[in-house]
Amino acid sequence: MATFDALGELNERFSNVSISGGAAAAAGPSNSSQKRSPVDEFFSQHANSPGSKFTYNRDAKLNIRETFDVLVKAQKWKRKKRMSEKERFFEAIDSEFTTRVGDGDKLQTWQRLVVMFGSKDPVPTSITKCKKILAEYYINIYDFLDYCRQMGIDEDSGSSGDLSSLDKGSLQNLRYYSKSKHLLYPLDLARGTVLKAFLVHMFG
Repeated sequence: MATFDALGELNERFSNVSISGGAAAAAGPSNSSQKRSPVDEFFSQHANSPGSKFTYNRDAKLNIRETFDVLVKAQKWKRKKRMSEKERFFEAIDSEFTTRVGDGDKLQTWQRLVVMFGSKDPVPTSITKCKKILAEYYINIYDFLDYCRQMGIDEDSGSSGDLSSLDKGSLQNLRYYSKSKHLLYPLDLARGTVLKAFLVHMFG
């Protein structure tokens, strides 16, 4: 696994990933009683719109990216509509990611992520050092978010989990997995600091 000596290299290393649902679905029970999240709100709006052919079940086994594909098919969207709704979908992911793991301004956010990945190193005392450790993990953003949703992890609850099971082991493995599963998230639409940090630079 790669390590980096400079923050600039870290930021480049952490620049363009995407998450699925296999590991997440098996990881633990869903938390359907929690408040409606940005992603749930996005899907529910479409499910409840007049004449909609789409039904949304938050506890379904499909990951959120697959659920979006089901939505597109059910609504029979043409390309222009599909692309505009996909952008809204990405915005919902960005918003929920921040809700789940924090905005990235606090050291505690990054320390918590290091702990959740089961790092054997002492908990770092700076964000830069946390990012250096996290740079050793290759995860897909959809997998990450699905895991958090299944386990009820968010910044307010303080719930934790074991994210090491999501690690693909190498950038090559992550690229292949994300592309073959169509689990890509566009870096230029990422606004949240932590989301950007976990978007591995896959194409540069």
